[in-house]
Amino acid sequence: MGIELGLGRVEKLLKLLANPHRQLKCIHVTGTNGKGSTLAYLSSILSEANIRHGRFTTPHTILVNDSLSINRDALPMEKFQQYKMKVQAQNDRHEVGCTEFEILTCSMFLAFAFEAVELALIEVGLGGRNDATNVVSKDEVLVSGITKIGIDHEKFLGNTISLIAHEKAGIIKNGIDCVVDLTNSEEALEVIRKQADQQGSPLHEVNGSSSRIQRLIKLSPLRGKYQEQNLAISLKIVSLLRDKYQYNISDEAIERGIQKTTWPGRLQLVQHPEKNIQFLLDGAHNESAAIELGKYLEDVRKNNEGIIFVVALTKGKSIEGLLKHIVKNEHDSVIPMKFLQPEDMPWVHCYDASELAQVAKKFVNNVDDIKLEDANELFEHLQKLKNDMDNRQVVICGSLYLCADILRAIQYAPHQR
Repeated sequence: MGIELGLGRVEKLLKLLANPHRQLKCIHVTGTNGKGSTLAYLSSILSEANIRHGRFTTPHTILVNDSLSINRDALPMEKFQQYKMKVQAQNDRHEVGCTEFEILTCSMFLAFAFEAVELALIEVGLGGRNDATNVVSKDEVLVSGITKIGIDHEKFLGNTISLIAHEKAGIIKNGIDCVVDLTNSEEALEVIRKQADQQGSPLHEVNGSSSRIQRLIKLSPLRGKYQEQNLAISLKIVSLLRDKYQYNISDEAIERGIQKTTWPGRLQLVQHPEKNIQFLLDGAHNESAAIELGKYLEDVRKNNEGIIFVVALTKGKSIEGLLKHIVKNEHDSVIPMKFLQPEDMPWVHCYDASELAQVAKKFVNNVDDIKLEDANELFEHLQKLKNDMDNRQVVICGSLYLCADILRAIQYAPHQR
């Protein structure tokens, strides 16, 4: 089953499960880019403050169960499967017809209720207004967050910033505080301000340029200037949790939490555990993210050596929208790849490497059109290049599903995060 937005099926299935989401207190975050990083900061801070919380982010990083975390740890696979089986059984018995993402969302609500979390950090799957996670009401949501909004998923959300912002702003709840990234376009902010006003919701517009953020961002291991904004949103949410809801979160816990934050596949510098290969791993799955990746690479390019780009994209994404922002040098080269079919996500499909190669040739002379079946074959090829004295930097990007393949291949473990 593919993507079908709407709340009706989820509401019906949750009712059959005794409405576990009504037991939760939630932080609900949407946006085109930055949602995961924002919740990663928030989760790490809450962990340092010893506040038991659940975190829901998609797509999964390595295995399906890591979409659901309790504190810093992925929900154990056995528990994940137990909760999901209960949900699936009700869905099948009553012929509700939920999509895969809706089943996952209901499993998350059931798991967090049974695991007795004090807070549930919930990332919107797609859009906001009609996303399955938006079944939570003003009675469950303590704070809503809206990160950077850009063009993505146009088929479902619309092809303008204002239309997409309208969908994202649909998570704003009556009278509930909302924190928004002030560096959003005026077009997006206008829509969000209007929705907040209609809902009577206090709107907190945050900017990462404040002296406090500039001081604290130096503690963060996450790369990219845009992390200033994600951190600013997280810290405003923390401030509201402390001041309005009396959560005990000390300044020391905040600083320790920032220092220990990890978020795989986002400007992540990785050393292969067995080969002499270091690479930068970044999802960069839409044009806004590609622009940020391009900015980062401008600062780290070594002289005039060029970069080896390993690229895979989900069908429907703009290949040109990625490459035009990152390929800048005549010495750059592109290795097109496919990612493996993600588990429990049958609607996701990858461009063939030949399609990527054809477009890449518009941007770079050197397209390495070797046919690679998986990440292990990629690393063998990169090692061969290195043995032949090709010492250019390696950047693997274009899809979070490709990032997942890479991390699985090197057996990336949670304790390494």
